[in-house]
Amino acid sequence: MEKLFAITSMGKTPKSFLDLRFGKSMFIVIFNPAGNQYSVIENPFRDEENSGLQLIELLKELKITSIITGEVGPRVKEKLEQEKIQLILLREDKIRMETIMDRINP
Repeated sequence: MEKLFAITSMGKTPKSFLDLRFGKSMFIVIFNPAGNQYSVIENPFRDEENSGLQLIELLKELKITSIITGEVGPRVKEKLEQEKIQLILLREDKIRMETIMDRINP
């Protein structure tokens, strides 16, 4: 199965920083390391209640296998475990998308 990553981002470019908030993040970078390709989507749920749980449903539809973010709540963590989506937590708030993608891509 091909790995497909969702990375929470503060902006739309590879120079953008990681957004430490999962459900409230501004953007999501969808990264396919196999083809070294990425796309960016706006988080349509960031201003809604249960934004993290709603975002998981969207990412599941996009066939995401792993999520990279800074923090998630207990309900989001439980839902990700149920859906068998890998959660990777980074504590680095000044890390750029390009650095994260470089770390993923061998």
